[in-house]
Amino acid sequence: MKKILVPTDFSPIANKAIEVAVTIARYNGAMIELLNVTIYPIQDINTYYAVYGASGISIDDAWKSVLEDTRKQMDEVIAKYPDIKIRALIDESSDKFVESVLNHNADLIVMGSNGADGFKEFFGGSNSEAIVRMASCPVLVVKGEKEAFNLKKVVLAIDFTHEKFLKKAMYHLPFREAELHFLFVDTSSKIISYTEIKEKMLIMANKLGITNSQFVIQEATTVEDGILEYTEMIGADLVVMYTHGRTGVSHFFKGSIAEDVVNHSNVPVFTYVED
Repeated sequence: MKKILVPTDFSPIANKAIEVAVTIARYNGAMIELLNVTIYPIQDINTYYAVYGASGISIDDAWKSVLEDTRKQMDEVIAKYPDIKIRALIDESSDKFVESVLNHNADLIVMGSNGADGFKEFFGGSNSEAIVRMASCPVLVVKGEKEAFNLKKVVLAIDFTHEKFLKKAMYHLPFREAELHFLFVDTSSKIISYTEIKEKMLIMANKLGITNSQFVIQEATTVEDGILEYTEMIGADLVVMYTHGRTGVSHFFKGSIAEDVVNHSNVPVFTYVED
């Protein structure tokens, strides 16, 4: 892996995402691109005039001051990690946060999210959902509960139709020494063969070269509930799963389990779009 993209607005959850990205960069030698999307305040122009107008400067000069302050904040963040190569990117031309993030090529996106109930400016549920659904690279969504990115227990949510996302996670993230929990959620009241499912889990683990693992079948009303309940029950530090990346009408009717988990999980969630 060569490049990690980290969107930031310098909020606490965004700063936490930077810390996680730095941990990953130290693990695999990647560089970090720190992206700030600074949107020209068309809707808030009266507010800007109220703040800056008393000093007699124009809105354009006020905007330049905003950009200068942003650059200073970026420099302050970068100075905290002298051992990591970090490049600052300020996007002042886009009026859409999600599109700006997706337009920057990366091997991994690490971003903070306040979840479904968070503020909807940059790091609320709606934006993290969209990036998880549409990104062409893996996305690690950092949540606010865990203090450090110390991966001791990792939940690998599987359905046996996809496995590339597992290889991606193992390549990108430092959890080879962690206790891995292969999780299959049964929403069909035991009409499947548990013996057969566990045999498939073992085959998958052997194929990936994983030895420190457990194989779990969790009964739940929905797959999302099963993943969240099991993650909380064992005190997991990370959830790894894939998403179909549905869009449009198909997404509206079928939804995305990964997006729901991202919104409601209390721990980081690693996702990768697989067809």
